[in-house]
Amino acid sequence: MNTQSIEFDNIEEDSSLPDVVRKSFRVPVEDSKKVWVVIHNRRYPVRDICLGGIGIILEDNTVFAIEQTLKNCELYIYNTSIKDLNGRVIHFSSNLEKELQCGIQWIDMKESTASQISKIVLKMKEQLLKDDGISFG
Repeated sequence: MNTQSIEFDNIEEDSSLPDVVRKSFRVPVEDSKKVWVVIHNRRYPVRDICLGGIGIILEDNTVFAIEQTLKNCELYIYNTSIKDLNGRVIHFSSNLEKELQCGIQWIDMKESTASQISKIVLKMKEQLLKDDGISFG
């Protein structure tokens, strides 16, 4: 063979392609009465949560705009209240139940707050995997 295999060729990155790889595991929230967020003095049920943000359910698609910054949010996870969170609206979509979802990414988070959310989300993830009978060791 006189030609080099394609696996050795340099492949340039295509900057026009969106970054679709999720950096953290989303944990679905089973009971929205136990996990919610308050934004602009209004309570929204949390559909899923990850280390870097949340997905919420909206009744009205005009409440927020893509790239909108949300200041002083308060996240309630079971019996824990996490205050002074700032977020950015990342996306809108609809789920299988035709509910309008909004993705919010936390920004400018204090290290102690990030650690607190991380611990809670990891416990939720472990419980989810345990309940589904999934074991990794």
